[in-house]
Amino acid sequence: MKRKLFVEWLSCTAASIAAFTVATGAPFLSPFVVFIAPFPLMVLTRKLGVRAGALGALFGTAFVFGMAGAAYAFVYACGFGALGAAEGFLLSKFKSGSDYILCAVAASIASKLILMYAFVSASGVNPFALSHDAAQSLVSSFSSLLSQGGVSLSQDDVGSYADTLIRTVSMMMPSMLILFSAADALLCYAAARLYFKKTPEVKLPQLPPFALWRFPQNIFWALLATLVLDVAAKAFPQEAVLKTLSLNLMEVLRALFLAEGLSLFWYFLRSFGVSRAVRVVLMLLCIFFSPVSYILSMLGIFDIWYDLRKRIKIRRR
Repeated sequence: MKRKLFVEWLSCTAASIAAFTVATGAPFLSPFVVFIAPFPLMVLTRKLGVRAGALGALFGTAFVFGMAGAAYAFVYACGFGALGAAEGFLLSKFKSGSDYILCAVAASIASKLILMYAFVSASGVNPFALSHDAAQSLVSSFSSLLSQGGVSLSQDDVGSYADTLIRTVSMMMPSMLILFSAADALLCYAAARLYFKKTPEVKLPQLPPFALWRFPQNIFWALLATLVLDVAAKAFPQEAVLKTLSLNLMEVLRALFLAEGLSLFWYFLRSFGVSRAVRVVLMLLCIFFSPVSYILSMLGIFDIWYDLRKRIKIRRR
């Protein structure tokens, strides 16, 4: 029995180290791996307990330190080791899936803030910030695509757009941090649900089916606060903090309203017997096609207030 537990511990720890190696060594796979970075040690902690998860995180950190140095070891400890152990611990403490997700998002945000603070303190450079060269490269690439269609941009325009892009990314960093943290918390939770599907003795916090996701109506207080902040930002343009707060709150709320709209759309598709594969493809198209995502966000707002699922059930009866 002890040998089996040791093999499980070693497998999860090795998987965590392998994920970190891929995230740091394979640029094309890195964005995908980072979103499920905590998963191996999350599973380890949920299966074998906090002590096993902490030992896995410590061993992984020591291994990375020996292979790549202190900077990489610190990144692993925050983004892979400690976060995975923390989310695994939270999995064992909550019965409500929504409570778990909120705490997991908070833990993910904390790990990213620690990383940002450490690197800014050590090097004076924010690793999550967009550099001027990177911004200019992005704008130049977009400019070359436009030029193929007969629209050209001067070098001054490229520089101006690059500066605007840097300011926008810097201003939107808080909401990006929250949304990325929510994404990795949800993806790790979904992966854990799949992993433990055939292990009934392991109880996980439960979320309702995606088709039934609904946010509480008091979210409109946050929307009202955002509108007030937006008016204040226009009245006092010299107060940059007002504009930053309003923009970031609006982005987070827009993501929540879009999630509500996608849930409603999924409900309709499922009700009319559309296959799961087609539903997934349509969801991805809706997320990445801006006009449709905007419409779904508006539907999400309406659904929070009016509960369209309930109304449609009444009408169909």
